[in-house]
Amino acid sequence: MLGEELRPGLRRWTGRYDDWKGEVASVALVTDAELVLIDPLLTGEQWDRLEHALGDRQPHVLLTIHWHARSAAEVAKRFPGARVWAHSRNRAAIARRAPVTDVFRAGDPLPGGLAAMESRPRSEVLLWEPRSGALIVGDALLGDGEKGAGLHTCPASWLPESTDLDDLRASLRPALELPVELILTSHGAPVLRDAAAQLARVATPSAPVPSQGEWESHENQRTSP
Repeated sequence: MLGEELRPGLRRWTGRYDDWKGEVASVALVTDAELVLIDPLLTGEQWDRLEHALGDRQPHVLLTIHWHARSAAEVAKRFPGARVWAHSRNRAAIARRAPVTDVFRAGDPLPGGLAAMESRPRSEVLLWEPRSGALIVGDALLGDGEKGAGLHTCPASWLPESTDLDDLRASLRPALELPVELILTSHGAPVLRDAAAQLARVATPSAPVPSQGEWESHENQRTSP
């Protein structure tokens, strides 16, 4: 099976992604009828593990943001029945990277019982897994060790000019109403303890962010298409 099981049916693993020049994380949600890959990066024997885990389950790929298409196109190629889901505001960018089969909006039913919440920029979504109390995030939040200590927002340089960090924090606040037990970040360490308290700290206007100097290298700028 893929990765480490954090809760029944909820798995997470990491791997080096050359486009990012570092480690990234992926998540799988396994139910009796479905296997949902979130921001998947798969290499080598992981493909065999995925095929074994699938069995008769319906495969899905869900992306938090187009930057995280990663192995989505290869999943669709290897498993012709796979469904690739894209947020309506991110459809065009994802479609340039993988064949989109389904488009969703915040609040629409999603595979595996997941629910999507819009973040900033509005092309990104946070994914809520209610059975595990897991908030699954792409770039809006970064974990400990990803150019900063503890849970923190992405740098302002990743946001469009019309959006600032106060907008990003405000977009996170609806998640404070959820019973969050885990925050599964794509970059940096996941939050496995005191997740609700850490989320509340980051969502406040005074929350610390990495210094500008930590984020000015070209390889960490989200500027390419």
